[in-house]
Amino acid sequence: MASLFHTLECLAACGADGLLPDARDTLVRSLANRRSAEGGFKGLDGRSDPYYTFFGWLSLRALRAPYDRDKLCGAMARHTRAANRVDAACARLLLNVEKRSVFRALLTGWADLWRVGDPYGIFLASLTFPHLPRWIMRRACHAQRRQPGARVPEKSPTPQLAAGLVLAALAGEDAPGRVAALSARHRAGGGFASAPGVPADLLATAVARFALRMSDSLEKKPGTDAACKADLAFIEACWLDDGLFGPFPAAAQGDTEHTFYGLLALGTCRPDTGIMQNM
Repeated sequence: MASLFHTLECLAACGADGLLPDARDTLVRSLANRRSAEGGFKGLDGRSDPYYTFFGWLSLRALRAPYDRDKLCGAMARHTRAANRVDAACARLLLNVEKRSVFRALLTGWADLWRVGDPYGIFLASLTFPHLPRWIMRRACHAQRRQPGARVPEKSPTPQLAAGLVLAALAGEDAPGRVAALSARHRAGGGFASAPGVPADLLATAVARFALRMSDSLEKKPGTDAACKADLAFIEACWLDDGLFGPFPAAAQGDTEHTFYGLLALGTCRPDTGIMQNM
């Protein structure tokens, strides 16, 4: 079975494959402009950042662009035990993939699973594994139900809703409340919002479309062509003048994180290629 990480990568690559050659070249050049002297990628403050390095790496892989593997690994190695667990998870996942060590991936992945006790932590750890037993995913789903606000999913942030829906799909469970809450975040002008009553943003659009595409919930309503076209127009509008994707069309600058989410969102707008069937 394909891993969650592989599924995300394949969909982002599908999004990149739909771009014209000039557009792909522009993205690759713009990503190169965000490289840091240490070998990673710069964040919004202009300094090397493991989080933005992770998404820069994912973007280059989706675009099938060459990169210096040794420099990237060197830049990320110092962050594997970072106090920020997301930075640490990003560093470990990059190293696990690039070092191609099954033992290393299993060791660090299981450590992550037992170190974190919340559903989002399990979601991050699940990226490491080719396949997690469904009992672990069901445990994560049950843990979600004990989280504050679990009974009112419509108040949860969209990324949290999407992660929960993905975990439910991996566990083989229905999650009608999350499907309804995510679907309600869609905006008539295209895109999904990160919370009720706010405009659409690219990250929310990418993760919501991915999670809804992955879910087999009986409550899921099929997307219309008009909605997909509106989403596509919104995604394209988030490609900014600096050559990278940003959080929304009026953003001052793009970044590596939203560039990957832009490619992922584009991939979810393409016809189903059977990627999800391999999960």
